[in-house]
Amino acid sequence: MLKNSFFIDSCIFLGTVIKDENTKACKSFISRIQNEVYIGYISPFVTGEMINSILYAENIRPKIKSEVLHAIVDMLISTKLGNFVPSNNDMKVYSEIRDADDRISESDIIHATCAKILGIPLVTTDDMMRNSRGLKKHVDIISPIDVL
Repeated sequence: MLKNSFFIDSCIFLGTVIKDENTKACKSFISRIQNEVYIGYISPFVTGEMINSILYAENIRPKIKSEVLHAIVDMLISTKLGNFVPSNNDMKVYSEIRDADDRISESDIIHATCAKILGIPLVTTDDMMRNSRGLKKHVDIISPIDVL
């Protein structure tokens, strides 16, 4: 396991620009990645999920969607992140994790798969993932508050 390394769910980045009860923790966590206190990893799946979430979010006014997209892209560029792309053989882990909890979305299962392959915790504010007993048997799933 890579010490102080975390796979970051898209909701952490979104939580820094879309104000909610997790915004402060998300900003603090990302700040620690930017200051190299922690090492952060994402995958192309995370980036795609963020873009999709912003484009189709009903709680973001259409006029500011482009501003939110720009803020997210700027954050991704300015934050020193490892970009993990699983190989075909790595995806064997996916089917094992997929069977752990059928309530979890496909994109979130892919995030959990990447975290498991890397041997690092998945940081998320998604309550369904954090409370999934089946998923937690395979990967450590934590809130940004847990590591601050």
